[in-house]
Amino acid sequence: MGIPEVVFMKVCTSTKRVGGKTVKVDIEVVNDTIVKVVISGDFFLYPEEAIHDIESSLTGRKVSEVASILDGFRGSVEFLGASIDDLVSAVIDAYTSCQE
Repeated sequence: MGIPEVVFMKVCTSTKRVGGKTVKVDIEVVNDTIVKVVISGDFFLYPEEAIHDIESSLTGRKVSEVASILDGFRGSVEFLGASIDDLVSAVIDAYTSCQE
């Protein structure tokens, strides 16, 4: 039995969204599993502490689960200058930029 290949990626992406606000995502991924994620930008999120809840909910999860995990925050958080869909796109864009 061979040693499994470990694929590690660390990437940062920063994009301007509709309305001119920036969403920045720093992620570290090992074998398609998010091991660290930091979300920042010049958008507003209420309640403010929800950003930590969002980051925690993504840590340890597969990249393919990002949309469904973040969808669970709809109705419990309010974005100004960005949206949950923008955040999903930013995470997926960061991940796929490493694949090319």
